[in-house]
Amino acid sequence: MRDDDNQRRNRGQEDQRQNRAQHFRVEINDNDDMDQPVSQEPRPAAGEPDVLHSYSSPQTRKAMAESERRAQKAEEKALRERSREKGRRNRRFFRMIWMSMILILGIGTGQYLVTGMADMLAYQKPESSVTVEIPKGASVGEIAKVLYRGGVIEQPGFFQLYSTITRANGSYLHGTYELTTDMDYEAIINYLQTNNNRTDIVKVLFQEGLNVQEVAALMEKNGVCSAQDILKYANSQDFNNYDLIKTIGNDNDRYYLLEGYLFPDTYEFYKDEDPKQALGKMINNTSKKLTADVREKAEEQGMTLDQVLNLASIIQEESADEEDMYQVSSVLHNRLKNGVATGTQQLGCDSTIYYPYRTKAQVPEAQRDTYSSRYNTYNIVGLPPGPIANPGSAAIDAALNPAKTDYYYFCHSADGTAYYAKTAEQHQKNLKKAGLTQ
Repeated sequence: MRDDDNQRRNRGQEDQRQNRAQHFRVEINDNDDMDQPVSQEPRPAAGEPDVLHSYSSPQTRKAMAESERRAQKAEEKALRERSREKGRRNRRFFRMIWMSMILILGIGTGQYLVTGMADMLAYQKPESSVTVEIPKGASVGEIAKVLYRGGVIEQPGFFQLYSTITRANGSYLHGTYELTTDMDYEAIINYLQTNNNRTDIVKVLFQEGLNVQEVAALMEKNGVCSAQDILKYANSQDFNNYDLIKTIGNDNDRYYLLEGYLFPDTYEFYKDEDPKQALGKMINNTSKKLTADVREKAEEQGMTLDQVLNLASIIQEESADEEDMYQVSSVLHNRLKNGVATGTQQLGCDSTIYYPYRTKAQVPEAQRDTYSSRYNTYNIVGLPPGPIANPGSAAIDAALNPAKTDYYYFCHSADGTAYYAKTAEQHQKNLKKAGLTQ
């Protein structure tokens, strides 16, 4: 009985072992690690075939890829978060730096504006007189430095800024100015924009009878402008806007268009003055000297103003003194009116032979032996193309009011004694008396 029970128990255990063996499976990992413990999976559901699972199955690879994607996204998210946090920290840092710079700049700008405004308004600046020299063609920066060195301003950079904003650049003049240190910027700018405030003034006396070349040399000697510039403008068309000049009709025949129109007088010029401005002063003065009485008298004589100045310039050069001018004028008038009848239609004045030069020695050496002036009154009939010098008031008056004589000849001795004659024979005798011939 007992043996039967033991047999039945053994058969039951054997059936259980066979049943477990039938449903037994082994899992192998990717590393083929045989030491890993064997796991027992649950029995498959009814109707499912028994399979041996591994990581090479599609389900496993899909699960692993999905897991990797989730890990990668998590890592990217963490990286983005770290980057955002770093960016926030950097922005906070740079914002702090930027605010500090703005604060520093604000303080500096405010201080600059305060000091600049005080300088611009000359606030509480002591008054003293300062002389400054503004160079020709100086920029606003150079002018600001001159004013700063002279103590007129304290903020040259602010002065430049103010000058630029007010569009004053380019309107400053050069020269010497006397300023006061309590002047504000606006007053300084206005002061430097007019020649009326300049102190570098020179007075130049031009004697009667100087020609254009001599006028130019005198201007250069006194520092007004270069002789070359004067000579260039004296024969240009730059003065045709002057009523006195635009009436000249034969300008191409003249050596210098302005010859005779630069009235001898004492003039005030500025150092290094514009040559056109300097010559303009002299032309304006000439126009004033040719008064209404002079113009009326010229009209009565049937003469243009240019003819009056032309004749007066020869009288100025040929006469010994003012009294002699009226006698010389009578000789020239007589020849102009009656020259054909008396054989004296040529004026024959030595002062015209080498014009625009005084003597043969002044003619350039290369031209000296063959030089022939267009103004030579021994070769031409009547007046030369234009004046030969700049006559004074006495010579102009003598040209309009000649003495009433029958003289057609004159000459002067070395000491200035004048001799007049009606005929050529008398003139030859006078030449001997004056020591001019044997």
